Amino acid sequence: MNGIHQEKEHVGIKDSQLLKKLAGYALPYWKSILVCLGLALLIVLADLARPYLLKVAIDDHINGLTKPMVSAAAGTPGARERILSFGGVIEHGDRLYARIDDDAALPYMSGGVLPSGMEKSQIVEAAGKRVLIGEWLTEAETDDLRLREGAGAPSLETGSGRVIAAELLDKDSVQDFRKNDYRGFLTLGFWFLAVVAGGSLLNYWQSNLLQYTGQHIIFNIRQQLFAHLSRMSMSFFDRNPVGRLVVRVTQDTEALNQLYSQVLVNLVKDIIMILGVLVVMLQLSVKLSLIAFAVLPVLAIITVWYRSLVREAQRRTRMILSRLNSFLAENLSGIRITQLFIREDRQREQFDSLNDAYYRAGMRGTVVNSIFQPAIGFLGNVSIALLLWYGGARVLEGGLTFGVVYAFTHYIRQFFQPLQSLAEKYNQIQTAMVGAERIVDMLNEEPAIKDVPQPAALPAPVRGEIRFEHVWFAYNEGEWVLRDVSFTIAPGQTVAFVGATGAGKSSIIQLINRFYDVQKGSIKLDGIDIREIAHEQLRKTISVVQQDVFLFTGDIAHNIRLNNSSITDSQVEEAAKMVHMDEWITKMPDGYQTMLGERGVTLSLGERQLLSFARSIAFRPQILILDEATSNIDTETELAVQDALYTISKGRTTLIVAHRLSTIQHADQIIVMHKGKVRETGNHFQLLTQRGYYHKLYELQYKDKGSVSKGVATV
Repeated sequence: MNGIHQEKEHVGIKDSQLLKKLAGYALPYWKSILVCLGLALLIVLADLARPYLLKVAIDDHINGLTKPMVSAAAGTPGARERILSFGGVIEHGDRLYARIDDDAALPYMSGGVLPSGMEKSQIVEAAGKRVLIGEWLTEAETDDLRLREGAGAPSLETGSGRVIAAELLDKDSVQDFRKNDYRGFLTLGFWFLAVVAGGSLLNYWQSNLLQYTGQHIIFNIRQQLFAHLSRMSMSFFDRNPVGRLVVRVTQDTEALNQLYSQVLVNLVKDIIMILGVLVVMLQLSVKLSLIAFAVLPVLAIITVWYRSLVREAQRRTRMILSRLNSFLAENLSGIRITQLFIREDRQREQFDSLNDAYYRAGMRGTVVNSIFQPAIGFLGNVSIALLLWYGGARVLEGGLTFGVVYAFTHYIRQFFQPLQSLAEKYNQIQTAMVGAERIVDMLNEEPAIKDVPQPAALPAPVRGEIRFEHVWFAYNEGEWVLRDVSFTIAPGQTVAFVGATGAGKSSIIQLINRFYDVQKGSIKLDGIDIREIAHEQLRKTISVVQQDVFLFTGDIAHNIRLNNSSITDSQVEEAAKMVHMDEWITKMPDGYQTMLGERGVTLSLGERQLLSFARSIAFRPQILILDEATSNIDTETELAVQDALYTISKGRTTLIVAHRLSTIQHADQIIVMHKGKVRETGNHFQLLTQRGYYHKLYELQYKDKGSVSKGVATV
């Protein structure tokens, strides 16, 4: 595809500029975003708490029976308070007990002295029985214990031959030491449920707030885009097909919606999660953490490779999608021509070519993504395998508790889960960045036609004098459409422009409306250069009836007033009556509220043309322009319209570009154009008398006694 469908693959905007622009859109909502970040932090804390609660349940309660304890005689003054300072009180016989963490026991195992009146205690297992001893044994000593039961009190013999006094515990005695475990399970279960429920509520709140914020930001961006497009000059729309612009306002902004409403805050949450997991894992075991993270260098290499490919894949996908939409919009609009000339197969081939290119571009991104995500998952499982290999061995050796290793398996998954979703998030980020490139590129494009800082005010009322002074104009540089054109149209005068196709007639109309600016010379309205008049004031003064009438989806009244609330229903009906539309409108089932199809397809060409006349009359312009406006009207209707135009043109400057010379014979002045220059000027009879170019045009149209020539020049 060439020409108008071509689009820049790279817009030359740095990521820093894009991020600054995107941050600017989000800045008005900084409070909502800050709340979302705070919620993200709380959600992460809730997620990190779950494995830790499971670790506590395993180490302190399921496997807590054999943990070191301190004990004191129940009758000793202050014994309960001292025991409580270590943990929950366990009552057994005439003594009070409390379990302590391994870390808390280390100082005392290394020579530290317990507070007065407190002794060491521990429950160990030997010969399938549980016994209570007055010491703390190391993991190595508990591996080879032998229980001695004789006539006297039972005792334990360690692998080193040391004999320790022991108390056999029956089932009821073991239950004494398990009471706190059952209460602990209930407490931990409550907190686990509270954390899960709290996390769910926080996620719900954050999700709704993010969507609210994201939708408002995108609403503002769409409004800015539409307002910007509405200000762009005709030259912009000449080189940008509608389909491309629709992609900008819809799909590119939707990509940004994903960025604002999901990706950014969740990305921050994932980063907080990764950092939180790192802190918790390092706190639990530095060695185990280093083993688990041995795969990170490989992950970094894969991520760099992924980043280098996915951005380019997204950029190409969006570019081809834009071409596809442009082609689709154009061909659906011209479907009648396609069917009339039996071009369905050829158009289908072109669509298939673009569709195939879009498919291949999409598959490239999909393939890259399908490699990255499983790779992250594989590295996460490798990390868990290393954890089980090293951590399992350390549990057997007594260097780690089973609860720590179990918690690590959860934290590893929590660490790699956001990394695994990074593929999707990064894909969304790159899609959004590509969309942002295209949106910012469009917003950075200034209108070719802009108001001056201090526009000049037209006199009230506008007289309607139009003066062209040595005007040169070209759509493309060097290809002059108008060459040194000069003429003056007096206020209230009716002036017609005639000439062959390409003579420059319609270009004059475009310039008067300032859809384009002249390269040389000037155009003045009531003595003021139109480049110094504000667009809005200039176009309020002028009303144009074109050959190709554009009607909007809506009812007839809406298409006449165009959402201008100052035009009343009676004025709408008055305008319709002036062009003899009222009779057939009132015959319709809903009258002026009759809905029209897209572009008014339910009306005939002539009816559309009449509606366009009524629209122009309703706006009561000071200057009326008819650009081949009667070409689609039959002779009978044309006579009625001519009568109406004669009425409404009184006191108004009227410019006519006509196909049929019969429609402009009443003009006060006829300007004959040829190859971009003014060749002749005068009224109908003066020009016929000169027997020049106008006379030739007249002869071509009326050489058969007033009948229109069969295949001659257009005017």
